[in-house]
This record gives sequence, structure tokens and C-alpha cells, in this order.
Amino acid sequence: MPKTRHINTLSVRARWFYAVICFVAGSYPIAISLGYVTFEESDTATPLWVAAGVGSAFIIAGFMILLTRYGGANDLMAGVMLLIFASLGVWVSVFSSDAGFSGGVAWLPEDMNILIGRVFFGLGALVSLAMAVWAFRRAASGPKP
Repeated sequence: MPKTRHINTLSVRARWFYAVICFVAGSYPIAISLGYVTFEESDTATPLWVAAGVGSAFIIAGFMILLTRYGGANDLMAGVMLLIFASLGVWVSVFSSDAGFSGGVAWLPEDMNILIGRVFFGLGALVSLAMAVWAFRRAASGPKP
């Protein structure tokens, strides 16, 4: 089994490398949501705020990589990122169209597979929300020893 490394053991140069990858990956969906990158809106039924949320999560991850030694800031950013994940999960489970769901269990009717997908996205949103509350409480508790 390969030995894993803690992110604090990475050099500053390596952390910047990974952070820049996150910044670049997050910039494209944000550029789409702001209208800088055009695309055929009929190709998707997803609102533009979803793209902004996905891009923001990547940007926040980049800052978390850079600020690994600052626990309170990292906890706060983790809470925000988890709130983004929760909002995306709620949107998929409650508001997305049925056409966006595919796959599932072969012997179940399509409606049942869609319901299963919505339930699991909703459960994921609840777990993300609970983790966000934990991260915010941890950030509010002050510096760790």
C-alpha cells in the first residue's frame, strides 16, 4: 500500500502548483456563469448559478491548499464549500428535470430509478449540511493547539 503524505508536508511550490490547478479548473465554470464564455443554453437545463457554485468550490479548494497551516480559515472555507455542495444536492434532488437522470437498476421502472437518484442526492445534501455545521462550529471555537 502506498504511503500517503499529509498536505502540510508539501513544499510551498507544490501547494501553489495544486492551488493554481484548482483556480484554473474553477475559472471556466465561473466564466460560463458570468457570460464570458458562451454556449448554447438549450444544451443544458442547469441554471447558471450551478456552474458558479461548482467553479467556486474549486476556487475555495485552491485557497484551502494554500492556507493549510491556518486551521480556522481552512475550517471556515470548508464550511462554505460544504454549503455549496449541499445547495447543489438540494437543487438536483428537488428542482432538476427528470431528463437529467440516467442509469439505475435495470429491472426497476424509470420513475423508481429517478426517485432513488433524487433520494440519494438529497441524503448527500443533508450530510454536506451537517458537515458544514461541524466545520463552522470548529472554525468558531478558535485556534487549535
